[in-house]
Amino acid sequence: MVQQIMAQEHVVGASVLVARGGKVLLHKGYGFADLGLEAPAKDETVYHVVGPMLPFTGIAVMQQVERGKLSLDDDISKFIPEFPLQGHHVTIRQLLNHTSGIVDYHYLGDPIEATSRQPKALDEVMALYAGKNWVNDPGKKWDWSISGFQLLVTIVERVTGQSFPDYVQQNIFQPAGVKSTTYCDDFTLVHGLAHSYRRFAAGYVPANENGMAYNSDLRFCSTVGDLLQLWQSIKSKSLVRPETFRLMSTAEGAAAHMSAQDPKAQYGFAMILNHEDDHRRIGQHGSLIGYSGSLYDFPEDQLTIAVLTNTEGQNAYAITRALARAILGLSPLPPTAPAMEQTPADIPVSESERRRLAGTFVLKLVQVSGNLHDSFAQFRRTYRVFDENGRLMIQPLGEGPERLLKQDDGSFSMRSSPSAHISFVLQNEHAIAMKMDSPDFPLAGDRVGDADPATFHTQLKY
Repeated sequence: MVQQIMAQEHVVGASVLVARGGKVLLHKGYGFADLGLEAPAKDETVYHVVGPMLPFTGIAVMQQVERGKLSLDDDISKFIPEFPLQGHHVTIRQLLNHTSGIVDYHYLGDPIEATSRQPKALDEVMALYAGKNWVNDPGKKWDWSISGFQLLVTIVERVTGQSFPDYVQQNIFQPAGVKSTTYCDDFTLVHGLAHSYRRFAAGYVPANENGMAYNSDLRFCSTVGDLLQLWQSIKSKSLVRPETFRLMSTAEGAAAHMSAQDPKAQYGFAMILNHEDDHRRIGQHGSLIGYSGSLYDFPEDQLTIAVLTNTEGQNAYAITRALARAILGLSPLPPTAPAMEQTPADIPVSESERRRLAGTFVLKLVQVSGNLHDSFAQFRRTYRVFDENGRLMIQPLGEGPERLLKQDDGSFSMRSSPSAHISFVLQNEHAIAMKMDSPDFPLAGDRVGDADPATFHTQLKY
């Protein structure tokens, strides 16, 4: 089943652990930890963890609540007075359960996508979203915002006087007895770390984002074995009190209604509360930086599943759900329809057409659909289209350029995203706008200047 989902989701390598009733049922690696060296993924291969480590940010905060250093209803201005609240009142509770209304910086487009290879200090991460429009009034609606975790990390550091990595090492990792979980940054050599990958055309290429481009609690590496041990340390009451964990795993207010599409989905404090049919599950999943992670516990079924992969996309979550449903005797989910592999045409583009289409364009979402978070309304992405020695090129800000391939109908495509159709609006023989139609994420926007590097790079402003 793992191999089947990996094939459907195009996963390079994965490590999977399934435990039930105190017994490990499955602990195994699949695929490759390193494609270039053809090194296999093992049961305890190390991965950059995105998703399953976030509940432990919540644990760090709740430890400070237990110790009297914080109150859930403290206004965050008490600890981060420099953060512009724009007249709003935001509490630590609202950061924990994603009802703060603060925009999520990794859905803004240019601020993070154009700088995802650039390491950042904590205040540089905050600068990505500080001053941006609020997506909702605090407490009124649940909407995922990773920005809240960055603020929580800052608060923990200020009330403890320690760096977040040092605090977590001393107060979570050491008490739990884990050995392979480390802070992984540009100054750390992580032994056994799988390389990260993303899809490109019909194959894979390295995912080159830098873990230090994001907030500190997204800079940890671990194994599925350590994740299970960390989770068991929560349940065995060694990290927080039982009443604290009950509070963390209970939804309240707007967080009791995460999604109109999934009425059972709720959010506690730094963890998702949901169900597989009638079987309750608690945990977190996510994907960034070329990695995917999922850790879910089914308390009444005494079942815990941890999955880590080295390929971007919510594939670890897909593996988790498939395994859980099989173990619990539930009907399988409908298979994801495989994307049709297309080989784009490559019709020659004349010099005059390359000149007409050249320019810098700022695109935004045509419409924020119901399955996207509210922060996407502020998404902006800068592209330049330019002539590189007789080749028509397209380049997203902060990323590498690739050729634009002309199609039979006059539109353009890219090998990195063959399903995307790119077209231009012409006026007086010059492009004044660009459209990028792709499933579920259509973009469009105006030409803002020439295609020269100076014009292109001045578009990055936080």
